[in-house]
Amino acid sequence: MIKIITFQIKPYLLIGQAVEPFLKPGADWLRDVINQLMRHHRPQLVNAGIDTSIFHNHDEKTSHTMPPYPRIVYQNQNGLFLVSGIGEGAAALSALSAFYQQPTAVGAHMMIQFSQYRIQESEIVHTEHKTTYLISHYLALDQKTHKQYVEATAVQKIQLLERTLKKHLVGDLFHYLGADIGDPMVEILEVLPAEPRINTYKNHHYLSFNLVFSLDAELPDYVALGNGKAFGYGVITRVTD
Repeated sequence: MIKIITFQIKPYLLIGQAVEPFLKPGADWLRDVINQLMRHHRPQLVNAGIDTSIFHNHDEKTSHTMPPYPRIVYQNQNGLFLVSGIGEGAAALSALSAFYQQPTAVGAHMMIQFSQYRIQESEIVHTEHKTTYLISHYLALDQKTHKQYVEATAVQKIQLLERTLKKHLVGDLFHYLGADIGDPMVEILEVLPAEPRINTYKNHHYLSFNLVFSLDAELPDYVALGNGKAFGYGVITRVTD
């Protein structure tokens, strides 16, 4: 059973504060803010047994990126700013939020407010039926697969995206969250819009896909895949009729 707890973070800006960082699909600014708040209470969190490195997904001694699936994910859902703790990240995020029950100043130009948004407890399990999902702002391709995509036919592009999506599901999400799904069946049903947009992440330009796909497994909402998955890219939600 996987526990996911999500908090909504409401930013309050002073007049004249630039709004551009809050309009992008990613949520880099949100991780910066949460980590700033975490640092104020790192000793208390560590004493409570919290591994504070999961807030920024980097080893605090070596600064190297931690390989497992991120346990804390920052998302911008059309202007709704959310931070989710997955597994041990749920306990870490709950412990941090306890220090910030009231609106809190962050720097000289912004205040933020924590509020619990939802709690999910679910398993990633194989199903006999297929469920339809949407993955949004999915940064699927690396340098090698980007070249393959550009040179591919329309059919080959879909096949490449299906292979990549399956690789990210099995190699990242299922593997690091301990889900044994076997060989899942992934089928892309629609690409929205037909031509992908370009998003910039860590000074690199990526093709950004919104894909409707079917999968013979149950997934919790708001997990993410691909490049930038900790920052609001590649967010998965269930499609309902």
